[in-house]
Amino acid sequence: MAKGYFRKRGDKWSFTVDIGRDPKTGKRKQKTVSGFRTKKEAEAACAELLNQLNKGYYIEQSNQTLGEYLEEWLNDFAKTKVKPSTFKNYKNAVYGRIIPELGKIRLKDLKLHHGQKFVNMLVKEGKRPSYVVGLYRILHVALEQAVKLEKIPRNPFDGVECPSLKREKKKTWTVEEAKRFLQFAKLDSPIYYMAFLIAIHTGMRKGEVLGLRWQDIDFERKRLSVTQSLVKVQGKYIISDLKTTSSSRVITLDDVLISELKKHKTLQNQQKLLLGGGYKDLDLVCANEFGDYLSPNTINHKMAQICEKAQVPKIRFHDLRHTHATWLLQLGENVKVVSERLGHSSTTITLDVYSHVTPDMQEQAAEKIKKIMG
Repeated sequence: MAKGYFRKRGDKWSFTVDIGRDPKTGKRKQKTVSGFRTKKEAEAACAELLNQLNKGYYIEQSNQTLGEYLEEWLNDFAKTKVKPSTFKNYKNAVYGRIIPELGKIRLKDLKLHHGQKFVNMLVKEGKRPSYVVGLYRILHVALEQAVKLEKIPRNPFDGVECPSLKREKKKTWTVEEAKRFLQFAKLDSPIYYMAFLIAIHTGMRKGEVLGLRWQDIDFERKRLSVTQSLVKVQGKYIISDLKTTSSSRVITLDDVLISELKKHKTLQNQQKLLLGGGYKDLDLVCANEFGDYLSPNTINHKMAQICEKAQVPKIRFHDLRHTHATWLLQLGENVKVVSERLGHSSTTITLDVYSHVTPDMQEQAAEKIKKIMG
């Protein structure tokens, strides 16, 4: 059984233990740990290390710096696991904020206080809680992978305290406000009107709406399949796979939307004939006058303009999704159905995001009990 060798240098104690043989050279490997104030402290640390060796879960920690490791993590793991747009955000976070502050620290030297100091610094700078938590989560996920790779024995940032994320009540429209907006949108720009209409009637995300193709719509069965999303990567728009498995879904369509889609398809076909070879046919439902992708940024700008003309509260495109979900829940629709339409992975997420609707649902439930028991 392995044992430790103790030595006192100056006023500090150290110990050395055998940790096996190098698999490449066959030579014996030793590990020396120093800096203990007393021999008793050195003996306790040595006993713990020997216990890990004997049980087979000792990890020879990496000498990589955090910066070196994060570059490796980005290219070998993150790049293949997340959407291109998310990967771009990861890179910006890693190279823009994390590496400049923590990159020179070796992985094995990372401690809880490093992570806490980093978070506290961001808070003092006045960064939004969501921004701070986002950076922390990237760091934590990356370090979890380092644990799996046995570069470090545990995640040193497990106990970091981040600012709390207060869930804000979602901004939504009333039915009257939505109808007024759509009336003005149809007069202002039929092309953008279709994107707004689809979002309000289905709860689809902006990228999903802009990536929707005619082949994804089944007019006979009155449903559409959400299979892809439009994203911007390095200045170019590309079609990307969906964020999660649950995002890939089938949504049943109402008769109003079906009717408007058919009219829109007729107008689009007329535009194709007019331009001939000048029309870039990508089979997109929401395309510009030349058949190409609609810009997500332009649609945001257009929506703000129409809100002002229609004199309705200014909300984001994503809030059309919230509006759709809120209406359904207020009407008493089953949470499972709403969750499936939105592409949430579970009803728990739906209930959490739309907790502000719960009081209305509770009142409806009370009224139903009153009717059957009264």
